[in-house]
Amino acid sequence: MQNIIDVAKEIHTPSALTQEQGDIIFNTITSFFEKGETVVLDFSNVESMISPFLNNAIGKLYEKYTTKDIKKLLELKEFPPSKNGTLNLVISNAKKYYSNKERYERAVKEVIDNE
Repeated sequence: MQNIIDVAKEIHTPSALTQEQGDIIFNTITSFFEKGETVVLDFSNVESMISPFLNNAIGKLYEKYTTKDIKKLLELKEFPPSKNGTLNLVISNAKKYYSNKERYERAVKEVIDNE
């Protein structure tokens, strides 16, 4: 079964800007993924979007799912080409972070403690 999520409708605005909005999309996606169902994220009504939104909406998927599973279950429709670079960076960072979350958190703590 394929589930289409109109991103702007789901977050109640054409501006996809916050981590909280990203969490809404993430939770919706995972509810379908848990059932093995595919998801189409439709960005056709999104007018603006920044990385905090994408970090939580898509980046967090890499904590729970493999790249293979995400590619199999998630499709992006009408994703703005001007945001491809941002999305690629979000995915790259998420893969690095979730592959060794403890090391990243320890490094951040060390930096903060040394200030």
